Amino acid sequence: MRFTNTLAFRVLGTTLLLSTVLVSTLATVLNQRLGDGIRESKIESALNESQSKLFQTENRFILADITSVADFRDAMDQTITEFADTRGNERNPEVAILQANSSAAVFYLYERATNQIAKESIPADLRAKVRATKEMQYTYGQIVYTSTYLTPIAIERKVSALIVGGNFTIENFGKFELYFLYSTAPEDSTISLISRTLLIGAIALVLVLLFIVWAASRQVITPIRGAAEIAEKLSAGDFAERMQVEGADEIARLALSFNEMASALQSQINRLENLSRVQQRFVSDVSHELRTPLTTLKMASDLIYRQRHDFDPTISRSAELLSAQLERFENLLTELLEVSRFDAGVVNLEPEVVDVVSLVEKSLDALTPIAQEHGSTFHYKHPSDPVLTVVDPRRMDRILRNLLSNAIAYGEGNRIEVEVRTGEKSIAIAVRDFGIGLRQGEETRVFDRFWRADPSRERTRGGTGLGLSIAQEDALLHGGVIEATGRYGKGSLFVLTIPRDRSEELTERLFTLTL
Repeated sequence: MRFTNTLAFRVLGTTLLLSTVLVSTLATVLNQRLGDGIRESKIESALNESQSKLFQTENRFILADITSVADFRDAMDQTITEFADTRGNERNPEVAILQANSSAAVFYLYERATNQIAKESIPADLRAKVRATKEMQYTYGQIVYTSTYLTPIAIERKVSALIVGGNFTIENFGKFELYFLYSTAPEDSTISLISRTLLIGAIALVLVLLFIVWAASRQVITPIRGAAEIAEKLSAGDFAERMQVEGADEIARLALSFNEMASALQSQINRLENLSRVQQRFVSDVSHELRTPLTTLKMASDLIYRQRHDFDPTISRSAELLSAQLERFENLLTELLEVSRFDAGVVNLEPEVVDVVSLVEKSLDALTPIAQEHGSTFHYKHPSDPVLTVVDPRRMDRILRNLLSNAIAYGEGNRIEVEVRTGEKSIAIAVRDFGIGLRQGEETRVFDRFWRADPSRERTRGGTGLGLSIAQEDALLHGGVIEATGRYGKGSLFVLTIPRDRSEELTERLFTLTL
């Protein structure tokens, strides 16, 4: 048995699926909450710090002695320089001072920024919000660094950032916007670390759960597997195996009940086997014991039957009935002896190379007078070339006679179609009648011993109910099978299929069982 078909695989698979969904959901929610917490803390800290720096910058310009444009530019340069000089730790952001309503592309005369950050680092929608209110505004974006010192082509470097902005007014120079660009790399790194940790933890938790479930399921599955193995041995005829009973839990009760069931089955099967042997022995002994007196009676009956014309009509008719009933009795004994041989397993084939087409023709010729008495005619269809195979001709002839006799008896005087077909690996013979047919469920029962579809009809015809059963046994000896189908009032179809090579399994069907 493949592992994928075991109960352990289904239990572990279900546990893996459910635990993965549960742990993944919890890890995702936890990661989202922690990430949101880190970002909210970053925003709160950045807003407070930016508000403080904005006030300091605004006060610097208020207190500065600015009497000319040159003084204003010096103050602006000094402010940006101090912001740049304080860099060196993660709390110090990049700073950009922009004139209100200035272009988003290039820096104006009075605009400054630390470390050559590009003006496009400040999103246009954030600038609009800053100009519209005195409150600090923020958004997420990127710090764009431009450098042309190393190569003649500008090289951009972008860093994810939280951008906070506010506005202030400088007397005689108008409104300005002050932006603080905080790198989110530390927070992103922390969130990434948390995500990796949660992922590793989730995988570890799922593995631990799988191990726990595997260890727990083994305590249940191992006894069940043992019960299954012992059940297979019981089905194979080995009734000596029993389950081990350990403890007093449910599994122990199951093992105890299983052992009691096995003992009961063993006792019942032994009783039935003894009864079957006695029955088979009885049938065989009675059949053999009756053979000798029957032979004597048959000889006497034949003598009387040949002289029946010398008797008066009443005695002549009695002689005919006596001969017919003795012949029926002899046929019954023959069939009972054959059944006893099948039961004893002492039946052997006497194979010969025969032509199936000719064999069927001989059977048809032998039963044609009986068919004519019932008003039926045979319609035989077969291949033009001989169909040679190795079979026991006596048993094959008995199969055909049983099938044909059955078709005559139940054919209601209609035609009977017989057809031989050959395939690459098998040979099939079909017998189709258009009589009373079969009711639903009778397709398999017709092969049971002593079963009759119409017992009263069988008694008048003289059947024993063993013919089709013996025919099926003969077919099985050849590695073949007889299959039946029918419709009540429409007739029935019996198909004998045998393999060309008796050592090979029958896999080919040449007739479709439909009417």
